[in-house]
Amino acid sequence: METDDEEAQKIIQLSKDYISQGDHIKALEVIETWTSSTHKKNHEVLDSLRYQQGQIFYEQAKRIDNSDAKFTFLLASVECFSENDALSSFCVASLFGLGNFLGSTFYLKKSIAKAKEYLSFMASFDSLTPDGEKSRIDVENVLQAAESRIAAGSPVQLWEPKVKESKKSKDSSKIEVEGLRTYWLGLNVEVKRKLMEVKISDFTSYVRRFYGKEGGDALEKVIGSAVSNKKWRLWMCRSCSQEFLMLKKFKIHLEKEHVAKFKPSRAEHMAQVVDESWAGMVKVAGLWEPVDTSAAAEMIKTRIEFVKAFVYENGWSRDWPQARDEERKKLLKEIQLLLVLFCERKLLSCGLRDWVMRFVVKHLAARFEVSKDTLTTECGRLVETPQSICFLERSKLKQILDLLKRVKCERKDGRELICRAVDSFYSGARVKEKIDFNKQFPSSLLLDKRLLRCEIAQFDDEGTVSFLNPDDHYAKAHARGDDIVSWLADHSSGGDDERFRFPRPVRTHNLDIWVAILRAVQFTCRTLGTKYAKKLQILGYDVGLVDAINLCVSENKKRLRRFASLLGDECERRKTKARDSLSTRLFLCSVRDALEEAPHPTFDFSDLEDCLKRIHVHRDLSDDVVLKSIDRLKSIVADKVPLVDTKMLLVENSRISLFNDLIRLSVFDYRSYILRPLKQYLLVGLKFQADLLLEEEKKPQSKPQPKKKKHKVLKALIFSICFSEFSVTQFANKTCSFVSSEHSVNLDLQGTSPSLETTEKDSMEPPDNSERDRLEMSSNTVVEEEAAQGCIQNMSGEKSVLREGAARCSSALDMTLKALLHIKILKEDLMQNDKPFHDDLDKQNPELLHSHLLSELLTSIDVLSMSSDTAEIVVSILETWHSCKSPERENLVTRLFTLEEYERMSCSRCRQKPNFPEQSSYGIVLAADSIRDLKCAFGDIKFEDILKMIRMEDKMLCDIKTGGCGKANFVHHMISRCPSIFTVVLEWEKHETEKEISETTKALDWEIDMSRLYEGLEPNTKYRLVSMVGCGEDEEHICLAYEKDRWVGVRHGASTTEEAVGNWESVIRFYGERKVRPKILFYEAPLIDGLANVSD
Repeated sequence: METDDEEAQKIIQLSKDYISQGDHIKALEVIETWTSSTHKKNHEVLDSLRYQQGQIFYEQAKRIDNSDAKFTFLLASVECFSENDALSSFCVASLFGLGNFLGSTFYLKKSIAKAKEYLSFMASFDSLTPDGEKSRIDVENVLQAAESRIAAGSPVQLWEPKVKESKKSKDSSKIEVEGLRTYWLGLNVEVKRKLMEVKISDFTSYVRRFYGKEGGDALEKVIGSAVSNKKWRLWMCRSCSQEFLMLKKFKIHLEKEHVAKFKPSRAEHMAQVVDESWAGMVKVAGLWEPVDTSAAAEMIKTRIEFVKAFVYENGWSRDWPQARDEERKKLLKEIQLLLVLFCERKLLSCGLRDWVMRFVVKHLAARFEVSKDTLTTECGRLVETPQSICFLERSKLKQILDLLKRVKCERKDGRELICRAVDSFYSGARVKEKIDFNKQFPSSLLLDKRLLRCEIAQFDDEGTVSFLNPDDHYAKAHARGDDIVSWLADHSSGGDDERFRFPRPVRTHNLDIWVAILRAVQFTCRTLGTKYAKKLQILGYDVGLVDAINLCVSENKKRLRRFASLLGDECERRKTKARDSLSTRLFLCSVRDALEEAPHPTFDFSDLEDCLKRIHVHRDLSDDVVLKSIDRLKSIVADKVPLVDTKMLLVENSRISLFNDLIRLSVFDYRSYILRPLKQYLLVGLKFQADLLLEEEKKPQSKPQPKKKKHKVLKALIFSICFSEFSVTQFANKTCSFVSSEHSVNLDLQGTSPSLETTEKDSMEPPDNSERDRLEMSSNTVVEEEAAQGCIQNMSGEKSVLREGAARCSSALDMTLKALLHIKILKEDLMQNDKPFHDDLDKQNPELLHSHLLSELLTSIDVLSMSSDTAEIVVSILETWHSCKSPERENLVTRLFTLEEYERMSCSRCRQKPNFPEQSSYGIVLAADSIRDLKCAFGDIKFEDILKMIRMEDKMLCDIKTGGCGKANFVHHMISRCPSIFTVVLEWEKHETEKEISETTKALDWEIDMSRLYEGLEPNTKYRLVSMVGCGEDEEHICLAYEKDRWVGVRHGASTTEEAVGNWESVIRFYGERKVRPKILFYEAPLIDGLANVSD
């Protein structure tokens, strides 16, 4: 069993590996899971993880374009680096970055303080390591830069607020949904209403096919949560993955478990805002008039019973005599405006109010010549209200005003940037459409009936679920217009975060920015803790001054020695009794400052003996000087307390603001999670029905049946492999029938007969057309055989045709071979393991190797003179290598190119699960127009998902002969052997425009995840595009290959000349501008180990 330390080291290494791979989200998941777990936390481990997290945020800040998010990540890095003094140099850099970013001295001053603290720490060492010396120099440079910027008076603001441009959704006419609009408008209202009811079982089946088991499980969890909780929305803690339905419980969880609120050692010392009653008195207008103090004093002395009868309304009484004093009135107005401002910004603390009231009572008692007790007991209502300020003279009012003007009303900490950052992330996850369930056992999703009429304007931030009768719910829903088609094609619902898509774990949604804001909240808590500690120091210092006064008063009665000597002896006594206690140190500081007549309090000392020596130097100081110095220090300290309180409230207001931002960002709406696959499911179904209707309408119009457009119903053809040796004529039969068939073709893998079998399992029609399917498949077999015979006859055609075909074939073959030899693993295998090349070292030159292979192929494959079809060429090359007598070459084809898959079907009606034999293939053939149609329809869909959607159109009939029911079911493509090289061939109509070529190329990706195409693979089994073959308008072929971090182009006949193309965007532009149609794509697995036999 692993110890906690061993597990912690594994966690550190795992997160480090994710960071090195650039997967910061995974790294944050690992770090947050461990830090929020119940494991016993080792400080060294926590420091390592916090350092990693700080580095992640710092890198995110440099990488992200969003200025508001950039600031948020920088601030989060500050918090991570602040937890350990050893990381102070990184903290200095982040604080300096924040100061530059905002153009504010707020963070520049913090960076200066942190830099001085770090340099002081480094100075305590006799010598430094090279890294330590470099760090010291870097911090000194930052310190100088920060000080120079502050000295300049106006720090340079590197950030400029920008208006975020909203992303315009693609016009429906440009995403090819016009045909669907026509189809939708032609449906009657009952059909439209029925389409709003989505069967959960069918939707789940679609999701399982398209997203695999992970997607199916995620959808079931979502549906289960919505049904049981009757809500789509909840709050999720991204740190520990807990979900909450009650906001109050979620807030308590964050504050208690994730230090989202500062916890003081003594609550009474925390700054508190005045209650609403006192704030209401301050805001009363028109009553802040100066009172005639002399007349009021006379009334208190002679008519106290009359004074007690005064009527107070909202804390004010009009019975006090007023004075005509414009200067006092002006001062009172200024005081009121400041107090009202403090109330509005929640900065009027109880400490500030108490300071004002104590000030008033002290001076009124002296002015009225009555005791403070009389004033508070006999005129109690007066000293409890702000009207008492109106009794003060000009000089006292100025003192109050001076203190109030020292209060800072704003803290330029950039919290408004974080608020905007949250807005940008939060708004993308909000949903307008309601989704309900049918009333009985929830088996259907009921879409918002308002979608039938028009677009929905307001967001539904409640997310409550209703259970309704579908017939009653949609009975009065009128269908108007075709906005629902635009809604289906719009994928903006669910946010614009490309990193988060269904079915990724919900926790990963906005994980990086969420954790960053949590760290920002914790940073404010840390700052609040610093302010609180400062207040405790001030209060402790004040206690020391009070103790000193009490000692002096008691000694004054005895008259035995001077106050200074008495205080010095008391310091010695306390040093012996509690040398290191905070109260002792603060008492010594207060006595030292009093005896030295210091202008300001100091709250610490570096050396205790030195402090005592400085105290004893003043043993002969006069008593009057000592008392005056103590009184002055007490007055200064009394002024500091309310100012510290307002600073604490400023920080607390920032914390509350950030905390509320975190709460908003914690909201997760499951509707936004499933809307994308739900729209895809509905759009695919609607498009399929529209295509069927279009085909039915076209049938009567054509007497001789024209050849159907290849793959128009989005079918994928499999490269069929034959492991027997065939004659040229037999191979021609196979390849011609392969490219002319509209359905997938299986070649006989055992015998040499050229007969072809068209499989029933590729039927794409609905169950009620099964009889027509069988007739079509039978006729297709005849057509295929006739086409094969036609190919044989064409081989003996005119010589001119042969020469043209040979030229085209030579170009295609040459470029295909070049593309193959740009696959690193294939080239190395040929040079090292294939005996003919291994024995002849001269042929290990890449150009000689290419020439030899090309010559060998041209002499072996006569059939290529008839066609330059890309699928034929790839199959021909691999078959030639496979059928040669070299065992190394045969093994190479099997090992590197051959994909072993089998299809699985589970009948949704009778539950039969027939077994089907395993098939071998080299890759897949796709129609270019099918890829283009899906890309235009679904916008930002990935290439791997396009491939998956095309393959999802395959259906298999439940065989009646073996006891089945005849229902057409979806096919699951399983895989038992994954090759090192995966080939994709695109088939074109040869009449595409530049725009169509460009749109098709944009759908391609340089990386695909094979686990999205085949079940049985580990998630994220990534293959990368290494070379391609394209064909121009003049049938000239060109090879594009990835070399030395860029794409280059090679043309037929140019053995050494390469054309630099550039990055992937340049490749897309190259194909479009030159009207070159990409026809063959070779993908290579970056990690070969473990791919050879995934069944193990």
